[in-house]
Amino acid sequence: MAQDTTLHVKVESSIAEGLKALARRRKQTVAELIRRAIGICYQPDLLGLTDTQRQALEEYRGGYISLGKLAEAMGLTAADTRLWLNEHEIRQNICFAGGDTENA
Repeated sequence: MAQDTTLHVKVESSIAEGLKALARRRKQTVAELIRRAIGICYQPDLLGLTDTQRQALEEYRGGYISLGKLAEAMGLTAADTRLWLNEHEIRQNICFAGGDTENA
């Protein structure tokens, strides 16, 4: 992610301490946590989605629906949905074991 501008944000001390503790647990910096949070919450390129599509996307992100259900809500094929997720840098819920590729 390119960093073009620096923002200064004031928060309550309890929030700052909570962020520091979370950053330590995740072995990240507070800045990384904040950049990730902003990236998740503020996505202007997703503003064109309908409420149903946005809800399906959040359900997918939370692991509550499958890629197929997301594709259905988006009006795309599963393959096109994977491409769309990649283009929007949205993590895909993919899980497989090392031996799975041998059985494919």
